[in-house]
Amino acid sequence: MATGASTADLAILLVDARHGLRPQSRRHAQIARLLGISSFVVAINKMDLVDFDRGVFDRIRGEFADCLSGATLQPIPLSALHGDNVAAPSDRTPWYDGATLLEYLETIGVGRRPASEAFRFPVQLVLRPEHDFRGYAGQIVAGTVRVGERVTVWPSGHETTVQRIVTWDGNLDEASSPQSVTLVLADDLDISRGDVLAVEAPYVASRFEAHVVWMDERPLDPSRVYLLKQTGRTVTAEIDRPLALNEIGAVGVTTAKPIVFDGYARHPGTGSFIVIDPATSFTAGAGMIVRPARPAAGATDRLSTAERLAHVARSAANDTDAITAVRQALEEILI
Repeated sequence: MATGASTADLAILLVDARHGLRPQSRRHAQIARLLGISSFVVAINKMDLVDFDRGVFDRIRGEFADCLSGATLQPIPLSALHGDNVAAPSDRTPWYDGATLLEYLETIGVGRRPASEAFRFPVQLVLRPEHDFRGYAGQIVAGTVRVGERVTVWPSGHETTVQRIVTWDGNLDEASSPQSVTLVLADDLDISRGDVLAVEAPYVASRFEAHVVWMDERPLDPSRVYLLKQTGRTVTAEIDRPLALNEIGAVGVTTAKPIVFDGYARHPGTGSFIVIDPATSFTAGAGMIVRPARPAAGATDRLSTAERLAHVARSAANDTDAITAVRQALEEILI
């Protein structure tokens, strides 16, 4: 459910007219909303078993309207057994004058993310087929990149220029999400799998807030260390609250090393992750990042110092200047 919803623009929630909104449907709706879906069809099926009662339809429609507040909702009364309102209008629902299921799916306009949004390119593989070629392969998860454009490599913060955009069919002048390409850069930088090439700065942090859908029969244990995979990077992580099977919760996550991310609402490609149980290699949870964690009480100065040093280093023109600038900043902090 979570995997499918992460790439969908619209969700169909199939409901038994005899039972209405049940916990499983509510959970599916919540997961779909967390994953960014804002258009829903509520397919109220088996209307023939409730004598096509409009009161039943209105009650279920109201239940879902409360559950999916703010979303675009299209409830449709159906009887799949007889084909009522599936492909053609039904004369057994004269009180319903909306679209049939197929008509609605064929005509609905769903909002897709614009190609003009900030460029994000997680590096999946470093290619060195020949001594004079070094390229970085991956999928553009957001935005557009052009030959000659300046991009920043995160988490290092180094800037460079896109020299070539290479594909199987030849070089391109520009490429957009969701194309898979190989980028050749003008500068020889230390870039590896899991680094992110970007226009406009993402977050770089080891603590963040997220929503997690827990999928393992073994409950999430805050005292255990898990593996967290986000884009092409896998790090160890701790999660601060327990979750049971199929539970959805807001959690705080701490990773052993900083990761490069955005909020899921802005960039799903860099704002999502999975949680892996290191003992079984089972995918135990799926997560959507909300924001970097707010500093805990008593930790404000330490975090501000780390952020200050990182900013000083990134602002330097070269490595030598960065070392000097960081040394001076440390001396000022320690005085």
